[in-house]
Amino acid sequence: MDFIGYRSDALGAAVALVNTVTAPPRGTVEEAAPPDQLRRVLVEHGYIAGRAPASVESDLRGWAGRLRSVFDAEDLDTAAAAVNALLTDVRIGPHLTRHDGQGWHLHYSPPDAAVLDRVRSTTAFALAMLLSEYGLDRHGRCAADGCERVFADTSRNAARRYCSPSCANRSAVAAHRARQRSAR
Repeated sequence: MDFIGYRSDALGAAVALVNTVTAPPRGTVEEAAPPDQLRRVLVEHGYIAGRAPASVESDLRGWAGRLRSVFDAEDLDTAAAAVNALLTDVRIGPHLTRHDGQGWHLHYSPPDAAVLDRVRSTTAFALAMLLSEYGLDRHGRCAADGCERVFADTSRNAARRYCSPSCANRSAVAAHRARQRSAR
């Protein structure tokens, strides 16, 4: 699924930013992401982050915390209010552009926007599209016990409940073992 028609993976970037900042992988020490990890998230999701100043890291941490509020929302009205708060705080100026060997494509921020402004506008738009089209059915917190990571489901069947296959497998094994214990 392509939630916003943008060349970057804005929805994936939103999930990765939230998970990098607010929920380190299970089994790791909970500490701040190492320097440049957030910039790597941007590059991995199609943003041209090489021109971003070092200060983008701290700004992205704050933005990731705000994105998390959408994934943590218990009901549609709360999620919509969280998305609207994000959209209120982004610089929006849609226009067609081409750069770096890419064909014409849509940007949601003005031509002079910095990387942070582009990340903020596209991730906010991606979550707005996801929420407006699918409600709460395609995003949330991982269903695995003890996992605080988030996910966005872009599959056809909309059955995802876990942040990763390892959390899904761990939960399935735990459920299987619990059934075996109760059967004895």
